[in-house]
Amino acid sequence: MSAPRSSAAKPPAKLRAALARLPLDRMRVLECASGPGLYLQHFGTGSIGLDSSEEACARAASIPLQVRHCDLDQENWASALADDEPFEAAWLCDVLMHVASPEGFLAQLPAQLAPGAPVLSIEWTLPRKGRLFGLRTFLSRCIPGTRVAMSEPTHLRYFTQEEVETLLKEAGFIIEKRWLHSFSGILGARFWTMLVHSFWPVQTILARAPACK
Repeated sequence: MSAPRSSAAKPPAKLRAALARLPLDRMRVLECASGPGLYLQHFGTGSIGLDSSEEACARAASIPLQVRHCDLDQENWASALADDEPFEAAWLCDVLMHVASPEGFLAQLPAQLAPGAPVLSIEWTLPRKGRLFGLRTFLSRCIPGTRVAMSEPTHLRYFTQEEVETLLKEAGFIIEKRWLHSFSGILGARFWTMLVHSFWPVQTILARAPACK
């Protein structure tokens, strides 16, 4: 594993929940759609971000962080990593809702990762259809930030958690765990998770890259 990267900033909540389960701060992580490095700065030495914004790349370089200019909608987006060793983990935060072809994007990802590497996928998800769907949808929209996230014009689509898992499985990833980041570390976390899991919008899925290439 890589050496931990020092950072004075406190990791965002979504990342704190992941760090409680995986030593991403000591791992060489690939972050897709990284922006200027909100999460990237907390990963291990040698981690790389990809982003289509020249401004984000420039801001990251001033920190300094390594964010490469890359359009994830391109069929050959992985060519930006052609000379890199396989990464020890991947961080996909609000990525699938932004790319034009989630299937095409994910198809290229396994080749960039070491066998069995953890992949964290975090998305704003919709309640699945079924019993009390209307009530669960209403409760989901009451969660702070949900209405803003669900009306963001750059978000091309929204998935249920099951649909995200299906996309990952079809790309060859193995689903390992799921959690709601907002309840990690709080008193009664298991109880609250059981109570709200059917409508809570922000879901984290831990998957693993194929064991062999």
